[in-house]
Amino acid sequence: MLSRLTVITSLAVVASLGCGSSPAPSSSSGGLTLATLTPEEAAGLGTGACNLHTQFGDVDGDGMCIAPIDPSLGMHFHYGPTNYNDATEVAKYTLQPGDEVTDCVFFMTPNTETVYFNSYHDRMRPGSHHMLLYIQNSSGSGPSIGNNGIQLTSTPIVETGSNGPTDCNQGLSFRMLFGAQTAILDIDGLTANAPENQGLAVTIPPTQQGVLQAHFINATSKPLLREVWANIVYTDPATVTQVGDPVSFVAGLNMDVPEGQSQSFTGTATVPDNAAPDFRVIMLTPHYHAHTTEFTIWATVAGQKQEVVQEYGILGVAPEPRAWYFDSAKQNPLPDPSTQTAGSASGILHMQPGDTITWECDITNNNVPGGIQFANAVYTGEMCNVFGLYAPTTGQPWQNTPTF
Repeated sequence: MLSRLTVITSLAVVASLGCGSSPAPSSSSGGLTLATLTPEEAAGLGTGACNLHTQFGDVDGDGMCIAPIDPSLGMHFHYGPTNYNDATEVAKYTLQPGDEVTDCVFFMTPNTETVYFNSYHDRMRPGSHHMLLYIQNSSGSGPSIGNNGIQLTSTPIVETGSNGPTDCNQGLSFRMLFGAQTAILDIDGLTANAPENQGLAVTIPPTQQGVLQAHFINATSKPLLREVWANIVYTDPATVTQVGDPVSFVAGLNMDVPEGQSQSFTGTATVPDNAAPDFRVIMLTPHYHAHTTEFTIWATVAGQKQEVVQEYGILGVAPEPRAWYFDSAKQNPLPDPSTQTAGSASGILHMQPGDTITWECDITNNNVPGGIQFANAVYTGEMCNVFGLYAPTTGQPWQNTPTF
C-alpha cells in the first residue's frame, strides 16, 4: 500500500468504461494465462497507455492514464469521470483553485474466488496527495477517522455507481490492498530478488466491499480534474507459498496543536501472540502532512530498541514519504540528521510476539490559528500513521489500538 495514498471508483463503471467516455481496450494479454506468465511478462502488464485526450490536456495528466488490464489477469480501478464530454459528470471530479478534498468511491470486488497478487500500478493526475485502495467491513465496527468520514451503518454500501465520489465512511477496521503517495507507482513482485520473499503474495477474498479513496489539493489558479487509475496483476495461486497482510498503524487521533507550539505524538503496535516464527516486517511507510518536521520509527526486538526509519519534513511543504523495504536484497541509505536526509535500517526485520513497533511525529503549528487536528488536510491538519506489509499473515491486518 504505499507511496502517496488515494483510492478508486465503482468497479461496475470501471470495468466497462476504463479510461474514457467510450469503452477502452484492455491491456493485451497476448494469449497469456496466470500459469504461463513469467515475472518479466507480469512486469509489462498493467502499465499500457490508453491514449486519453480530453479538454484538460496532457499537461494536466491525460498522459497518466493506464488502460484496464485483461480481467483474467488482474483488476482495474478508476476514480474519475465516466464521460469527459458530460459537463455534469466532469463537475463531480473537478476541484476549484484553493480547494482540498478527500473522498471515496465504493464497489464490490468482481472476484468470485480468492485471488492473489504481488504486483500493482497506480497513476494520478496533478494535485494528488494520496490514494488508498482497501476493503472494509461494512458493518461499521469502530469509530471513523478523517474530517469527512461518517461511520458505516449495518447496511452495506455496495456501489457508488455513476453518482460520483462521496464521503469515505472509513472506520478503523479496514484492510489495505495498496496505496500511493506519488503520482506514479509501479511495484513488480513486491520485494523481488529477496530469497525469503519468494512466493509472497497478498489475497483478496471473494466479493469484498472495496473502497478507493483519493486526496487532492488544488494549489493552482485554475480548476483541476481529480483522477486516479490503477491495476492489480494477479499471481498464479500455484506459485504462492506465503501470504502477507497490511500494516495499518494510527496515532495522534486526539491531537490539537495550538498555533505557535510544537508537540510530539507517539504510537505503539505489538506483534500479535499468534505470529509465526519467521514473522517479519516487509515494508513500512510513514504518512504525515506539511507540519511534521520529523517522523521516526523504532523496532524493539528481544528488548533491544533500534531506529529503523527516519524522515524529515519541511514546514509548509507537502511531503513525499518513501516506502522502506527490509529484506536481504535491499540496501537502504542511512539517515543523515546534519543534512535532514531520510534513511532507514537494512536487512530482514524479524520480530516475535511481544516485540513492538513505535513511531513518533514531531508537529509544529506555525500558521494554523484554530489549532492542528487529526484530519485529511495537508496544510491545516495532520496525521501520524504508518502503513506497510508484514508476512506471514496472522490471518488479519496488523493494527494498533490507537489512543483517543
